[in-house]
Amino acid sequence: MTYRLAVVASHVIQYQDPLFRLLAAEPDIDLTVLYCSRHGLEQFRDADMATTLAWDIDLLGYPHRFLWNASKDLNRGFWRLVNPGIVPALVRGQVTGNRGQVVDAARTSPVPRSLSPVPYDAVLFMTGWGAFTALLGILTCWLFRIPFFLYGDSSFPPAEDSARSRIRAGLMRMLFALTTGFMTSGVLNADYYRHYGADPRRFFLLPWAIDNDRFARDCGVPQPELRAQYGIAQDAVVFLFSAKLVERKDPFALLKAFERMRHRGRAAVVFMGDGVLREPLERYAREHNLGGAHFIGFVNQAAIPKHYAMADVFVLPSMYEPRGAVINEAMACGLPVVVTDRCGSIGDIVLDGDNAFIYPAGDAAALAEVMDRLVEDADLRKRMGERSREIISTWDYRRGVAGVKEMLRWVARQ
Repeated sequence: MTYRLAVVASHVIQYQDPLFRLLAAEPDIDLTVLYCSRHGLEQFRDADMATTLAWDIDLLGYPHRFLWNASKDLNRGFWRLVNPGIVPALVRGQVTGNRGQVVDAARTSPVPRSLSPVPYDAVLFMTGWGAFTALLGILTCWLFRIPFFLYGDSSFPPAEDSARSRIRAGLMRMLFALTTGFMTSGVLNADYYRHYGADPRRFFLLPWAIDNDRFARDCGVPQPELRAQYGIAQDAVVFLFSAKLVERKDPFALLKAFERMRHRGRAAVVFMGDGVLREPLERYAREHNLGGAHFIGFVNQAAIPKHYAMADVFVLPSMYEPRGAVINEAMACGLPVVVTDRCGSIGDIVLDGDNAFIYPAGDAAALAEVMDRLVEDADLRKRMGERSREIISTWDYRRGVAGVKEMLRWVARQ
């Protein structure tokens, strides 16, 4: 049996490409990805990083179509995705292009269209639910009885301590009651759905993953030339931060922890990424004579693995991090990881005292203690890095494909 699956995606995201390729390669899955925006495909401006960039890897190696988006600004919150064409795309398998032409969004299927009321057996929304198109697509599926599933990285349900938060929670419970099922990205994501009344019997695992094989292959061996390029001592224990330099990621906590370290002279901290906090961070480092702090800016996809290979430990000090794909990247490259207790990965792949240390978000003193301990103990770093590789090796897209196929078989039985 061939299952006809539509994935509704907000825009072109580098982390989703390997999953879509594997799904499209399955002989029993007829996949079409419906994109709500071309953002990420061409050069774009990242407001958080204050950088104009274009990904340097191919991201469209699978059947896909682009829906016309009436919104021209992806920073408009709920109105960032306004795609009226989502309705005919899901009901009739037709997409209207920018010039008004109509194209078939679904590939050839062994099920004759005349015998099939809709072109898809299931629809997977990877847009979240906080956009107009997502809700319009969900309503369309509900009205035409098309099984639909939600997928995202949400963790840590907010407190319901105000009228607004209680209304939001009530709407979430109504939405989840209508939803056919959920693809869960991890343990804490499943807990999030369960918190709003979702039925765990309708949960299917789709790990929040990255291309483990590419990162493990391309990180290679230690990179002394990169250290020399950035002026980092070859014998320094390098702590790497890879994320946008914005408040939610709390890079200042890492910089202040580095300042407090007892063994700072044996260490270096590298901030890989850009954003509004870069200038204040650099100024703080200068004013406090933190010569071991290095700011290398944005690094594109192809070069990222070698920068992990340059490091000894990965740190993500976020105040709130639903998942953090950069953690997966660091683990695939064999690094110990240090994260806060507000990171969604702590439920499954980040194991305190095993491959990672978890500290209270915002606590620079606690982070400094962990960093000093890792500087002192090379054997601990090696052991934790090896465990990172072992743990992440099974948290991959192949497992996600298995989860999607389990979901499709379940739909067929209903």
